[in-house]
Amino acid sequence: MDYAYIWLIAGILFLIIEVFTADFLFASIGISCLIAGIPAFIGFSPAVQITTFAIAAVIVFAMVRPFAKKLIQGKNHARELGLNTLVDKKGVVTEEIINSQNKGRVKINGDLWRAYSESGENIEKGVSVRVIRAESITVYVEREN
Repeated sequence: MDYAYIWLIAGILFLIIEVFTADFLFASIGISCLIAGIPAFIGFSPAVQITTFAIAAVIVFAMVRPFAKKLIQGKNHARELGLNTLVDKKGVVTEEIINSQNKGRVKINGDLWRAYSESGENIEKGVSVRVIRAESITVYVEREN
């Protein structure tokens, strides 16, 4: 019966830790501990309890965790928006853009970005530009008309 309380306490502690992380990782482990406590309360051997924990952990991680993360954290709009929010933004060249030399920086909304000219032309420092597209930490710009 002592193992049953260990599983119960461990499960509750993992669930409490989850409150501070909101990733559903510790909750998955906590739920698995609570499930492993069931055979412990019935009186099964530690081997059965550990096997139950392992099976429960695999099921919770594989099936419940992804669903719960979406439910708790909501839809991830970063992938939908992300760098696309930079498209059509205006900025100022802070370091001359020379594609062939991998040079160029643009300041957009107070942030500095590595920049390339979309057309391949050199763009001088101080020129106003508009973002055409963004990839990773790089923006592709054209002169503002």
